[in-house]
Amino acid sequence: MSIKHGEPRSVREVVCARSEDEVAQVGTRACALGDSVRIVGRLKTVLSVESVVLEDEGSEVEVDVSLSNPCRFKQGRQYQFIGELEDRRNSLGGGGAADATPILVARIARDVTGLDMALYRAGLKAQERCLREIEERSSGGR
Repeated sequence: MSIKHGEPRSVREVVCARSEDEVAQVGTRACALGDSVRIVGRLKTVLSVESVVLEDEGSEVEVDVSLSNPCRFKQGRQYQFIGELEDRRNSLGGGGAADATPILVARIARDVTGLDMALYRAGLKAQERCLREIEERSSGGR
């Protein structure tokens, strides 16, 4: 079994994750359940010893930290998590299954307080642009 690297994603992209079938229909780079992702955000709430809520740009996602390295999570600090998206009922509220958002089951957690988020996002956009150009060149028969 190989461990997948976490694709850099925003909290908003993770919250909008779809099933693999829906992603195939839409044809975008949307997150799908089961994807290995890497997200960064501000710790909003510690729900329990095994669960926290991460917030970024107005979106929130619950993170199961039971598998990750032990960390004393502090509200208001920035954290980066790497893990897999699962379809489990979260603790953020919502009555029905339609309101359920995916949970990130983190295997890596680290405090990145002080990270320049504007520069981080700009770097991710530049990387995505570069990878897209490489993919276009290779599929163009060159």
